[in-house]
Amino acid sequence: MKLYTIFQPYEVTNTYLLHQDGEKNAVIVDPGRFDLNLLNLVEEHNLYISHVLLTHSHINHTHGIPTIMKIYDAQIYSMKSSVFGFKTNLITAETTFSLPGMEVRAIPMPGHSEDSVIYIIENMLFTGDTLMAGYTGQTAGLSEQKAMTALIRQKIFGLEGEYLLLPGHGSPSTLSAEKKSNLLLQE
Repeated sequence: MKLYTIFQPYEVTNTYLLHQDGEKNAVIVDPGRFDLNLLNLVEEHNLYISHVLLTHSHINHTHGIPTIMKIYDAQIYSMKSSVFGFKTNLITAETTFSLPGMEVRAIPMPGHSEDSVIYIIENMLFTGDTLMAGYTGQTAGLSEQKAMTALIRQKIFGLEGEYLLLPGHGSPSTLSAEKKSNLLLQE
């Protein structure tokens, strides 16, 4: 599996592009922008963006969708039924689905936003703004923070094995590092 991390300075977010070796179809996660640099990366590797995974629908993680949809006939996965007027493959519960060369597990994680979802692909955990290196996403209030924290402990920290944590903002981390050192999740 090839993974490219694209830091979007204007949006101050991370966008991820991944594909299987030898596979032309690619998946993009949280396209904050789809600018010339990202287009050049896709073209340089002779890829075609066939799928978009959204961890939530905040503008700084979705701003690139209209441009992507002008160039590619991509399928969008989200917990919202449409984004920028484009119909999505609606995620309503924990589910597993297949994309070209990969299996994706989607786990709804409401808290930071009502439509937050994390994706697991192989040993990679795309957490959006739910869980980041050393902290968690903001919520509307204390009760929402407690509920999100409980979900993180149950659904993410309950995973077996080691995962590379790929957040919507900031540096990557590992699941074991977050279990040991994330101060907001210490009991």
